Amino acid sequence: MNKVAIWENLKSYGTEFLEIITSDTLSKVNSTVISMENGFPNKIDYTIELNDWFIKNLSIEIPNTGKSLYIETNSDRQWFDQKGNEIKELYGAIDIDISCTPFTNSLPINRTKWIISEPQIFKMVFITIPELSIKKVEQIYTLINVGNDYRMFHYKSGSFESMIKVASDGLVINYPKLFIRKY
Repeated sequence: MNKVAIWENLKSYGTEFLEIITSDTLSKVNSTVISMENGFPNKIDYTIELNDWFIKNLSIEIPNTGKSLYIETNSDRQWFDQKGNEIKELYGAIDIDISCTPFTNSLPINRTKWIISEPQIFKMVFITIPELSIKKVEQIYTLINVGNDYRMFHYKSGSFESMIKVASDGLVINYPKLFIRKY
């Protein structure tokens, strides 16, 4: 099964083309983000391998800056770099959140059983673009409303809060002032 999504970046100029290719045991996400981050143009290519919405590994390349990042995780919530070295400060994180895409919000949303108004707390590996810095953060999602073809979540990370509207296919439709799904 294949799924395609396109988002417009509302904060700064940009767009994302994402494709999810799913087999019996694994999903592979391939995406290209074109954006202006801090007034500088970037092309960000990332690939994520998932198993039931659990991340296995992530590869990010920003060709015009020469920067790249590869991390992987195991079922014990340990994280490793491209050389197999453990990244101890990420221990316990279960998901990733890449700053330039709404897709990574889909990971905890699609994997979790939700009850309206019951907050769920997640430990995330937050990745900034274009720096490719990584740190473990706590994020809170609360299901607020369920419609015929969408779910509405309240999202909080640190002092940042937003509503996130997610389609029945599990992908973000609207992340106010940041991203809107065009396809």
